[in-house]
Amino acid sequence: MISNRSVPTDAVLPHVTYRDLEEAIAWLSNAFSFVEHYRYGSPVSGAQMRAGNAWIMLRQGRREDATPKELGFGTQSLTVFIEDIEAHLQRTKSAGAVIVEDLHESEYGELQYGVEDLDGHHWLFSRHARDMSPEQWGASVSHSVVLTPQISPMLAVSDANAAIEFYKAAFSATLLWHLDGAVAGLSIDGAQFFLAQESPPHGTRGPASVGFSTVRIELFVEDPVAVQMRALGAGATEHSPIEEHTHATTGPRPVTRMLQGAVLDPFGHIWLIGKILE
Repeated sequence: MISNRSVPTDAVLPHVTYRDLEEAIAWLSNAFSFVEHYRYGSPVSGAQMRAGNAWIMLRQGRREDATPKELGFGTQSLTVFIEDIEAHLQRTKSAGAVIVEDLHESEYGELQYGVEDLDGHHWLFSRHARDMSPEQWGASVSHSVVLTPQISPMLAVSDANAAIEFYKAAFSATLLWHLDGAVAGLSIDGAQFFLAQESPPHGTRGPASVGFSTVRIELFVEDPVAVQMRALGAGATEHSPIEEHTHATTGPRPVTRMLQGAVLDPFGHIWLIGKILE
């Protein structure tokens, strides 16, 4: 599949109309932590924003059109999945947004809250609280769905607590959970990985202990230079500088140009930090 950096791949992309586009962009940034990606039109008629893996398009509406707040109802609701749901709720409250559903765990296993934005659109912010099949909470399944398997690396480290702090400082990782000081789940902008305290009796040792690594981790970011510099400042060592590379490939794009370098983290893992160029 050909990728397009103007449109997120394999996602439902909602388009939300606002009476004042400029005001909406500022409000969504402040209240919901959305980040503006781009604007278009002259004068500006639309924009794209994101929060983690959630993307939305904003459109400038007509001044004379009524908003959901003025109508007293809306016809749709948007759900965004947030890892630190408690902190997100506090930020939303501090911005003065109208909370319409307090934080609660739903019958289908989601920890979520509901809120209205400046024009009255209804939003749900949610985090998975437990894994539940539809049958467990009374839904009637018409066609069974097989979820796409996900592969997340688990990195053996000599000190799990120190590793958590390093990845937070180096790659802006978010701690998802921490089990008994030995195993932890983290996310870098939605990409999950795990840490495990090395345990030789159980056959788990980190690359720093054995003196070599058999795995390299690729991290794709918008600004590889900035991320590599941040990682070096947090205690990584440079494995290779950020440079442009050209590779012959098969498929619709015969040549791939990349900007990429690499660092060795304090626990012996090699991280390739890069970006695919045009």
